Amino acid sequence: MRAFVTGGSGFVGSHLIEQLVRRGDSVRALARPTSDHAFLRSLGAEIVIGDIENADSLKDACADCDACYHAAARVDMIGSEADFRRTTIDGTRDVLTAAAASGVRRFVHVSSCGAYHPKLYTTGIAINEATPMREPPKWFMYGRAKYRAERVVMDECPDSMEWVIVRLGYVFGPRNRTLKEYVEPAMRDPMMSILGNGRNPMAMVYVDDVARAIAAAGVVPAAAGRALIAAGTEHVSQQAYFDALADGFGMPRVKKRTPYWIAYLAGWIGEFIFRSGIRATSIRRASVALTGLPQQIDCKETQTLLNWTPDVSFSDGMKRAFDWYRSEYGGANDDL
Repeated sequence: MRAFVTGGSGFVGSHLIEQLVRRGDSVRALARPTSDHAFLRSLGAEIVIGDIENADSLKDACADCDACYHAAARVDMIGSEADFRRTTIDGTRDVLTAAAASGVRRFVHVSSCGAYHPKLYTTGIAINEATPMREPPKWFMYGRAKYRAERVVMDECPDSMEWVIVRLGYVFGPRNRTLKEYVEPAMRDPMMSILGNGRNPMAMVYVDDVARAIAAAGVVPAAAGRALIAAGTEHVSQQAYFDALADGFGMPRVKKRTPYWIAYLAGWIGEFIFRSGIRATSIRRASVALTGLPQQIDCKETQTLLNWTPDVSFSDGMKRAFDWYRSEYGGANDDL
């Protein structure tokens, strides 16, 4: 099969390309002029220069491809509504249009469990593939944009092309550069604290496992027209996650605790200050919700349909993540 991949330079996209090539697919990857083309080629991908924010650059990108895997999006907790709309929503529409015009048979849209309204995590009922969707609130711009991008795929995909949506859990593993850019600085901040009692589950899933699920979504006939979930099945608490991060970075474990409602209020205040032009804090309600709410996810239906299960344990996956981190940046704990 010939596959077209957007977001191949990113964390999940690069592992997806590896999985597709390993399966025997011929892969064409969309890459910006400024991205690392050598790395993408080393993965076995053919490079086509373009940008999901430039519809003209996508016109011939999907030519002769059987499937399009759309993994590019704005992955951030901050930014204007226009920023998220341009990249995540309009970008999805433009890739969808280009894929359909090129005769692509299946469009696989990589989404996120962040597309669920945060209140759904507070009901005590596990979210699954049949859980009714509600548009996330305005303050959760990342999740709101992912939700609206899904609607673009569902509502605007022509009958000539099948669509599949795969919502990812909390992905971790090698090549996650946010570890250096955002996570390590946050962990070293003296204000860093566990939200609530720290026992809330997080839907942690190893990056190679989600890459296998996404790849399968492109070929399993029964997946057409379905919104699926690729999340972990191992219970990993917020406390366990931050303990593993602290150990990997070689720093003391986080002992401070902040009630969820206080962190949420601080996030609201931080957003107000940011809108006023003073970026005094990096905390946002979106980050608080993603970290502090119980992420109870049941993806048994996806596992059965795709004949897929997450294989890599949290402890093994974090070790691999920090093995990569040490080779890339140095300085992390060798005893993880």
